[in-house]
Amino acid sequence: MTTGDDQPTVSDERGVPLRDLQRPEHLKALAHPRRLQLLDLLIAEGPLTASQCAERIGDSAASCSYHLRQLARYGFVEEAEGGRGRNRPWRRVPVGNRVTAGGSPAERAAVEALGTVLDARNQELVQSWSRRRSGDPWREVAGTSDWTLRITERELADLSAAVTALIAPLQRRTLDGVVPEGSRVVDVLTHLLPRADTRTVAAQREDDDGA
Repeated sequence: MTTGDDQPTVSDERGVPLRDLQRPEHLKALAHPRRLQLLDLLIAEGPLTASQCAERIGDSAASCSYHLRQLARYGFVEEAEGGRGRNRPWRRVPVGNRVTAGGSPAERAAVEALGTVLDARNQELVQSWSRRRSGDPWREVAGTSDWTLRITERELADLSAAVTALIAPLQRRTLDGVVPEGSRVVDVLTHLLPRADTRTVAAQREDDDGA
C-alpha cells in the first residue's frame, strides 16, 4: 500500500500498518519536539483543532497550525470531519512509524536528528512518570525494569520479534481509536541496546598500534 508522492510508503507488519520513514524529508518532518507532542496529544484526545491543541500544550494556535500542516503534508495527520478554516479539527492518521533509511550521508543525518528528538522526548516521559508515580493509582502495575543479558544476535532478533508480537494487537486497537472502558494511554518504551564489543575494540587498537 502506498500514499501520495510526498508521503512515505505504508506496509503491514503483524496486522499493524507502518509508515516507512526513509527519505530525509520524512524523517525531518518528525524531528521536532512540538510535532511529537502534537501527535501524542491527538492519540490521547483527538480530534482537536489547532486552538485546542494550543490550550493543552501551552503554545499559540498559529504555531500549532503550522506544525499540523507540516505533519499533514507527509501523512502523519489529516483533517477530521466538522469545522471550517481555523476551527477545523485534526486527527492522527492511524499508522505507525518505522525507520528504514539507508546509508547516505543525508539519510544518516536525518536519522540522527530524529533520534535526538525522540531520546529527549522519551527521557521526559520517564522523568514525568517518576515525579508522579507515588500518587498514581496504576503504580503497582506499571513496570520499570532493566536486565543485562548475554545473548546471540539471533536471540536478540527473536526477543525483539516476541516483544513486537505482544504489542502489535494493542497498537492496532489504539490506532483504530478503540477506547476500552477504564483504559488509559500508556507509553511503552523498549530499548534493546547491544554494548560495544570491548574485545573487538581492543583488537582493533592493537592492529592500529602495530601498523
